[in-house]
Amino acid sequence: MVIDVWDDVANGAVVSTRRFTELLRERGHTVTVLAGGVPAPGKIVLPSFTIPLADGIMRKMRFLFAWPDRRVLSAAFAKHDLVHVQMPFYLGMRAVVIARKMGRPVVSTFHVLAENVLHNVGIKNQPMVDLVYRLWLGTVFNRSDHVICPSAFAEAELRRYGLRVPTTVISNGVPEQFRRVPGELLAEDGKFVVLTVGRLAIEKRHDLIVDAIRRSRHEQRIQLVILGDGPLREKLTVRARGLTNPPRFGFVPSDELPRYYSAADLFIHAAEVELEGMSVLEAMACGAPCLIARAPKSASSEFAPDPRYLFESGSVEDLTQKIDSLLDHPEHLKEAGAAAARVAREYRIERSLARLERVYDTFAGVSPVSGARRDTLEQRR
Repeated sequence: MVIDVWDDVANGAVVSTRRFTELLRERGHTVTVLAGGVPAPGKIVLPSFTIPLADGIMRKMRFLFAWPDRRVLSAAFAKHDLVHVQMPFYLGMRAVVIARKMGRPVVSTFHVLAENVLHNVGIKNQPMVDLVYRLWLGTVFNRSDHVICPSAFAEAELRRYGLRVPTTVISNGVPEQFRRVPGELLAEDGKFVVLTVGRLAIEKRHDLIVDAIRRSRHEQRIQLVILGDGPLREKLTVRARGLTNPPRFGFVPSDELPRYYSAADLFIHAAEVELEGMSVLEAMACGAPCLIARAPKSASSEFAPDPRYLFESGSVEDLTQKIDSLLDHPEHLKEAGAAAARVAREYRIERSLARLERVYDTFAGVSPVSGARRDTLEQRR
């Protein structure tokens, strides 16, 4: 597994990769991680670096690039059947080149939209988006043997920009721990808890949620809880001034999230840029009623069990109306929670793991059923 960061569990790509790595190891596979950060069992540590002009924002986002030491990567690849590149940055680019020279098969995953990167440095420019995709396709995705896409939307985006290699749609999946459990106490009795979970970054649109609650007829009884970390914490605190109940900010480990999802009266996902939306699936698996933004660059709206639980991306008015409608008709909240849980059952991580093993099997010659070698890599080459 080749990935720039590994220790920061606030990053969706990292969370997903860690989950699959643990499950693959439980299944008997030998998985080595090459990443920056601190030493850990089964991990080879690479030096970390930032881009000078983006150093501040990268550190606030808790994301550092990992430096692709050629000798380290070559030695690691020589001992493994397959290389899986998780991010299309410099480490991933060099890993693809080295792996191909060594004859190792390469699988890559489309975890990051170009818009994710550019919006966080203040760039909203389509020519720049096009340029980033040309770079990623030319150096990583079109040089891989296979590309994993977390949603049909993600697959369509890469194809639209010129992806030519085979793909498989594999959801990041929902682990079994995400289910209805006794909830965390998030507000005083009588308060209506609205929860949102995600990195505090511009494309997640926490500002929209704050503004919609401010306009709600039920504003005085709504307690907003924002779980996540990122550079916009201070700005969101300022924006929320004047709310009857100031938002509660926090960051909790993944294994504690089910208690928060289960305690929420309503989960809102307002992100405008999303390749899948892990927090949405997790909330749904815990039976939380969800309102999801219908955004052209987001796959999350695919999960909505009913159009009533969608709102127009970027529209404070529509989100406010949907919040008020649900609070006016609490019986709809119960229906929405039950429907959400049914949808989430189709995205359990065990299904995703089986599909990922089948992809690996195609290139590494290992049967996901028996674990037996069908042939050797040398014979394939």
